[in-house]
Amino acid sequence: MYYLQYSLLALGAILLNFNLTVSMLCIIIFLLITWKNKNLNARKTIICIIVFLVFFIRGAYVQKNNSTKLINMENKDVVLKIYDRVDINGNYLRGVGYINDEKVLINYTLQSEEEKDFFKKKFSGGEIYTNVNIEDIKEKTNFYSFDYKKYNENRGVFKQVKLNQIKNIKSEDSIVDKIKSIRAKMSLKISNEITFDKSGYFEALILGDKNYLQREDINSFKKLGISHLLAISGLHLGLLISIIYYILQKLNFTSNLIENIIIIILPCYMGISGFSPSVSRAGLMIIVYLILRRKNIANIDSLLITFLIMTIINPLYIFDIGFELSFFITFSLLMSTEYIKKSKNKLQSSLKISVISFLASMPILISNFYTVPYISVLSNIILVPIFSIIIFPLVVCSYIVFLLSTTIFNILCKPLLNLVFYIFDEIQSILLRVQPIRIGKQNIYVIIAIYLIILYILICLNKNKYKVSLCGLATIVSFLAVNNTFNSSKDLFEKLEIGKSQVYYLKENGVTILINTSNNLENFYSDFRKKDKVYDIINEYDTLLNYEGKNKIDYLILTSTKKGEIGFAETLVGKGIIKKVVILDIHKEKFNDLINLAKFKNIDVLVLKENNELIKSIYYYNKIIKIKDIEIEVND
Repeated sequence: MYYLQYSLLALGAILLNFNLTVSMLCIIIFLLITWKNKNLNARKTIICIIVFLVFFIRGAYVQKNNSTKLINMENKDVVLKIYDRVDINGNYLRGVGYINDEKVLINYTLQSEEEKDFFKKKFSGGEIYTNVNIEDIKEKTNFYSFDYKKYNENRGVFKQVKLNQIKNIKSEDSIVDKIKSIRAKMSLKISNEITFDKSGYFEALILGDKNYLQREDINSFKKLGISHLLAISGLHLGLLISIIYYILQKLNFTSNLIENIIIIILPCYMGISGFSPSVSRAGLMIIVYLILRRKNIANIDSLLITFLIMTIINPLYIFDIGFELSFFITFSLLMSTEYIKKSKNKLQSSLKISVISFLASMPILISNFYTVPYISVLSNIILVPIFSIIIFPLVVCSYIVFLLSTTIFNILCKPLLNLVFYIFDEIQSILLRVQPIRIGKQNIYVIIAIYLIILYILICLNKNKYKVSLCGLATIVSFLAVNNTFNSSKDLFEKLEIGKSQVYYLKENGVTILINTSNNLENFYSDFRKKDKVYDIINEYDTLLNYEGKNKIDYLILTSTKKGEIGFAETLVGKGIIKKVVILDIHKEKFNDLINLAKFKNIDVLVLKENNELIKSIYYYNKIIKIKDIEIEVND
């Protein structure tokens, strides 16, 4: 219990520099636990005061120094250090580098196919002598968009650098730089020599880099609530350690020697996988447990000590979604250990683990993604065993075979991997018929309330108070329903940038209206500039609907026949996320295909005649659509 109290104090102290409301909540919970347990003597009180002061000072220091020393400028000659691979898409290069030891985002337009081949197949880091433009990371484009600027600031990244001209490239000289580039070289070898659709899983599960997974795979995992399978964590490390333990035991190694070997191996593997928050949490927790095991330390205390170590090293971890999910889900499972152990069989145990994981992830997912993938209760029971028992060991073993012989890998492993992933994808496609619930953006007080109710539900589950737990869930649903009703009543009028066009979004008296749609970006190049991955703007509309907590937009108004302005209309109608389509009388003959598609999908098509209004804020006259104070000229 002491470590829980210390962790709450540490979290409250750090947040005192960032968010007073949540900080006070952590301190209040600490005081309530202390009052209930009455376990603080003079010595423990002094320790608590020291913990609070140390973490507050550490948080204040990081907040003050989490800023950039670079200034915006153009045509500046710099030495850019890169320790990892860069991402290539068409003729566009992006990645992360360092200027004067400050991390920056980099982007560059490749000039030739030879240059593209070099960076894609040979470059694994080094020093680039280049001329650059240094600028701030851009603010988010639309009100519902992911805040990429804030996300990077929490990682200590404030500037993006556009490379104008590359003058020279040097490989790593120092031993430290060569060690840092080991991961990049491993990634490069996988990319160049493991060539099949699912090769991204090798980099995700071995190196902790999800950038090379197919976008469809990432979206499927996200919608099914099993994204944790793609992040190297306790599940993966546990399997890896079990394999190591089994092999070394067969070689007659003593338990103490095996544990010492594991303590040495884990930091190396954590480094290879990029020291992501999830793998750092899992690896450090195992190391702490192995070191302190002889003192009979509980698993949950190992987790909390790991939390204290990681947050004192980098207090900004608390803003990382992976860190939040990893710690809160693991904490919830460990506090429910006895409840899970009382299961009658493995199926009941899996169900309990899945329900607890779902509940623990709920407030974090609602806060960040505005959805609840309730199918995760079932998908975790079905897909986690398949992934952990079959796919992960198969990927690791296949990688070892690949290192020994590419020929054997291609003959034996690749067909087997294709078959396993085919079956896994088919199971996913069945489960994906159940889509996540769109919750909508919630204010901080609702999120806090959900956290507290979830903790209460977990406590009740551990005491087998199922009726009270269901009442808690009903309370959360009520909270969300009331808040969504309140949010829907707020009027909103925004100009959005989607694709390369402007789209207008109006919400008035709970009615949502989209004016035009933009079009998907064309991938029209046939040479080295042709993109391998094309962004689909349906993601923009999905994010908008998630943010608003709606499954459909009430009206789609089309004011033009130009493909660049309304080209995505048929897709939106085809996917059934539009309730009614509004076209202008002068365009009726030009939208026959859209009208037929709408009829097939049972979507009403309204024809707006000149000198008429759709609602009070939208009026059509003299080939002009007036929306509040904005006038849009109608194109023939």
